[in-house]
Amino acid sequence: MNSAPTLAAVAIPNTMDLELCVPKSSSLVAAGLLCSTGLFEPFEADDDFNNYTEYKRGFPLVRTTSWTHPPQTIVIFPAALFGLDPIEDILIEQPSDQKIHISKELSDMDSRDVAHLPLPRLASLIIGLARRFLDTGDDIAMIAVEQLVDGMNLDEEWSRKHLGGVANAVRLLVDSQIGGKASRIDYFSDNKITCFISDQEEAQSVRLITGID
Repeated sequence: MNSAPTLAAVAIPNTMDLELCVPKSSSLVAAGLLCSTGLFEPFEADDDFNNYTEYKRGFPLVRTTSWTHPPQTIVIFPAALFGLDPIEDILIEQPSDQKIHISKELSDMDSRDVAHLPLPRLASLIIGLARRFLDTGDDIAMIAVEQLVDGMNLDEEWSRKHLGGVANAVRLLVDSQIGGKASRIDYFSDNKITCFISDQEEAQSVRLITGID
């Protein structure tokens, strides 16, 4: 699973480095396979980690070669880090007989390419991130939960439908972010729905993105 395009695909802007999630303990294997194509090369990160990058420490890094400018760094994580293991069980296929709906953050991409992105179910992704924050205090996981709530305009009905069987602490965490959507809209913004969604038309559009249900 490629989490940066995934976050963009579910209407989360400002995703920077690409982050791949792979099954079980195959992170090094995945890095080797990418480098064997000649399109990627091993990359050593500096040790200047901060609160926003500490979660990347110790995981394989590769970087694109001359075919992109500037070079793009990719971090490869085991899916279990985000509670997504076994990853094969939570990935979904885009419906081949329906129009593919994508967020404005991916509007420059060919919809056929987006259709081939391996996307997780939104509930599985947000539950995994919430659990990671609760278990480890990972602020980046908490930020991702908040951005998923705002980017997809999740509401109490969605929470009741998809989080009813999860641990109470997880649901309370997500529900608290749902309750705070309006407070995160900047006072100078024209957005009416969330800090990422401008109006009701856009809110209805993101609800058509594969994986929300």
